Amino acid sequence: MYLIIALSIFALAIVLTKFWGLARFRSQLNRLCERLHLLIQGGHLDQEGTLNAALQVCREHNTPLGRLFETAFLYRFEKRTELTRRLERFGGEVVAGLEAYMTALASVVGVAPMLGFLGTIIGLVEAFMSWETLGDQITVGVLAGGIYKAMLTTAAGLAVAIPYYLLYNHLTSRIQRLTRLTETRTEELLDALTGTTAQEALPEAVPLQEPTRHAV
Repeated sequence: MYLIIALSIFALAIVLTKFWGLARFRSQLNRLCERLHLLIQGGHLDQEGTLNAALQVCREHNTPLGRLFETAFLYRFEKRTELTRRLERFGGEVVAGLEAYMTALASVVGVAPMLGFLGTIIGLVEAFMSWETLGDQITVGVLAGGIYKAMLTTAAGLAVAIPYYLLYNHLTSRIQRLTRLTETRTEELLDALTGTTAQEALPEAVPLQEPTRHAV
């Protein structure tokens, strides 16, 4: 029971951290793209002041997202295929950051009910050992009390696993949506840079690594 309670607290910390982190990422993504588009529309990137301002915006937060957009500015004159290849690595880092701690949450979902079953087996073993020790003196109350305590751990394990399994799926869905949103925002930024630098129109989006679903 103590282990199950500890796992539930650990999982709660992960869930709260993920909700806060994903909301912060979305806000940062929208704010960063808005500021960069304003700089692109407000001046020519071949002017040192405008380019430095754009790079400074990207570097304000030392995150994979900022490095992704910084790379797009630094190598904006390259062909789209070459630029896309450069951005893929940083796109993978963005996805890895979004998926942080999801493996640990999946582990809690899988381990909590198994701990509950283990507690039940141990409790039943102890109950039958008491029966063997007391023999004919065993009472229904003593036997039922031991079984009751044993079954309680299973209920506790499932009570932890079920809600966190639902939260895990919800968070995974949010990560997938943020990944697609980042792809869209990156494509829009590259289109704006292409127009600014008089490069050829390039239709394909910058692919980010697809989020992985951890085994539960």
